[in-house]
Amino acid sequence: MGAIALPTRRDEAWKYSDLRAAFGDAPAPEAHPALADRPVIVQLAGAARTYARLELATGDHAVRTERLEAAGIDASALEVIVPEGGSLTRVVLQDGTGVVLNHIRVRLAKGAVFRQFVLATGANLARIETEVEIEGETAEVELNGIYLAANGRHVDLTSVVHHRAGHGKTRQLIRGVARKGGRGVFQGRILVAPNAQKTDAEQHHDALLLEEGAEINAKPELEIHADYVSCAHGNTMGALDDAALFYMRARGVPGAQARAMLTQAFLREAMPAWLDGPVADEI
Repeated sequence: MGAIALPTRRDEAWKYSDLRAAFGDAPAPEAHPALADRPVIVQLAGAARTYARLELATGDHAVRTERLEAAGIDASALEVIVPEGGSLTRVVLQDGTGVVLNHIRVRLAKGAVFRQFVLATGANLARIETEVEIEGETAEVELNGIYLAANGRHVDLTSVVHHRAGHGKTRQLIRGVARKGGRGVFQGRILVAPNAQKTDAEQHHDALLLEEGAEINAKPELEIHADYVSCAHGNTMGALDDAALFYMRARGVPGAQARAMLTQAFLREAMPAWLDGPVADEI
């Protein structure tokens, strides 16, 4: 099969994250024949034997906390089947200095639920991909995330939700911040098939550029092929509110603390209500 073809910015899905450049002099591993048509992160995970499949039992409610940390090149992938009435709750905490790559594909049957929260601080290049296939009616998806891109860090949250059955529901809220020399990327796509009538989907991405020289690229997308749906998406970028900063400074709050408080308040809105316990405290 030969080596895995690493995407560059010429590839539309990777135009904000040059994986070939991130690999540097490191050679791409050999492709696995059974995964040749899958996304590149799945191929890399297959070559590294970090690709796994999980099928939940009917009515099962699974909870996973995953920590993605690497100083070198690390790729992992997971495929999950959630049967009728089941649910999967996933929390991802990403940190590191190398190349951190992760992909999950979730297939939802009738009435199944997938909830995910991601906290990512980036790396030399970090990309977390989420792919959801809604195959049964009344399935629900909730995708929330926070990213923080400091100087020299790159973080990319990319997701695709396919509504292939009717009466499905998707809610996505991503909040991010970047400082000088940091780069944040959000790519979110929701597709509604012709037979996925009465789909209810919302997607929102909001970001703050904390300093000059910060970079954030966002590409939210809706592709709708059904007539009877309720779908919306939004994207905002800006800086901290000068009026709010002035208000806090006038009441004795030091400048750095005021900026930190406003930034934290902005990000916390992306933390879902179901997130609690020690992991929520850590976040």
